[in-house]
Amino acid sequence: MEFFKRAKKINPVILSAKKDAFSFRINHHRGTTDEALAMLRDEGYEPVPVAWAEDVFTLPIAQRKSIVKTKAYTQNRIYIQNLSSIFAAYSLDIEPEDWVLDLAAAPGGKSLIFSERAKKVSAVEPDKARFFRMKRNFKEHGAKNIQTYNKDGRFIYKTCPAWFDKVFLDAPCSSEAHIDGEVTWWSMRRVRRFSKLQKELILSAYESLKPGGQMVYATCTYAPEENEGVIDFLLSRYPEARIVPVEVPFSNFQPGLAEWEGKEFHPDVRHCVRILPEGAYSGFFMTKIAKP
Repeated sequence: MEFFKRAKKINPVILSAKKDAFSFRINHHRGTTDEALAMLRDEGYEPVPVAWAEDVFTLPIAQRKSIVKTKAYTQNRIYIQNLSSIFAAYSLDIEPEDWVLDLAAAPGGKSLIFSERAKKVSAVEPDKARFFRMKRNFKEHGAKNIQTYNKDGRFIYKTCPAWFDKVFLDAPCSSEAHIDGEVTWWSMRRVRRFSKLQKELILSAYESLKPGGQMVYATCTYAPEENEGVIDFLLSRYPEARIVPVEVPFSNFQPGLAEWEGKEFHPDVRHCVRILPEGAYSGFFMTKIAKP
């Protein structure tokens, strides 16, 4: 099938990796790291710390179902979140006085991270059902500095031009990193449809960013049309935009692709990061962008 041929060409490891762990982080709105870990250990869990973040831990995938019955989870002291997604959110250099825009925010895990670090967060989600679940998520986890908007992120720049110190766009995508076994819903038509949407969203994200600000573009797909192709598009529209190299503290990643199917990308696309699935990491793509 075409998907598997493409995936093998990008990197064969994405077809053979098996998820053997899951990750969670401490929700500091509800308590300290020590308190949450003590609660988990009292119930027989032994979380393994992640080297690059003192408040992020992993456990064997076999314990993923049972942990939701623990007091630490039911009291919202921990938040289960993919390790790749956490790393991308932590890569945004947030200062205490920053106003952060999360442009496609549901279910809200990254907005919760930003809310612990920034003065104010604006979380935008166009889908009404996902929007109200996101609002409930914020309330349950005790975040009081997040504003929520049931809006289409493609047009936020019109009402909020150059407003935000930092912007995060985890764009809707074809979700190729979630394919496990039989492929029934994937198609190139789906890839092209999302690529068009992503290009509209990244322009809105960049226009919403203050001069001197920083943003992260991310997806959970492998398709270069939705990843390097979108960054290449942004750089063609805004040549002044700068791709910021990201220091990656783990080995399961590769730089952005220089070309795909005969199309050469902007040379700075090499600074993009493709996270390869391994352990608690899922396939992911991220790019940090600075606006002069």
